[in-house]
Amino acid sequence: IILSHPFVYCFKPICYGMIVAILNYHSSIITIIVKNDNILCFNYTIKTEKFLVVAFIVGTIFFACCTAMSLRAKEDMFVICIFGIFFLVGISGIVNMVMWKLEVNGDEITWRSTFGKKRTFRFEDITYCERKKGSVRVYVNGEKLFTIDSNIDKEEFMEDIERRRIPVKSYWANQHKKNRK
Repeated sequence: IILSHPFVYCFKPICYGMIVAILNYHSSIITIIVKNDNILCFNYTIKTEKFLVVAFIVGTIFFACCTAMSLRAKEDMFVICIFGIFFLVGISGIVNMVMWKLEVNGDEITWRSTFGKKRTFRFEDITYCERKKGSVRVYVNGEKLFTIDSNIDKEEFMEDIERRRIPVKSYWANQHKKNRK
């Protein structure tokens, strides 16, 4: 039995912590309030897909184990550094995926960055959006506020953008215009 090996016990709390993190990670919830066939309020949350979070957690645990085993076996420093780098990249990816969130409550948008910084604004504040390789950049008063990556489901948000007639530009078309001048 694998759990009888003493080396596994040092990773047991880490694994349980990751499982709890997976179970506590909620999916996006959509609430629509309708009166007389008119949409009054449209509430939803946009987050990273659960599958990606789980894949990063599994990969990070794998590289943590590889790093620990290579330290224990006194491997070459190059091997330890490579596994350590992949472990750190995995940790930073998990933090980004778990922390980043976009909540829409009617006309109010609350964005939480990777580092937990929250900003609240309204759809009227959005100057324009810009599409680039499947991701969407949102600009408020001409400054880029945040980017919704291509791996995040953004259909509801883009429907709200189109319904409010906020201009959506193409990054590549803008670059082509700049280069022609």
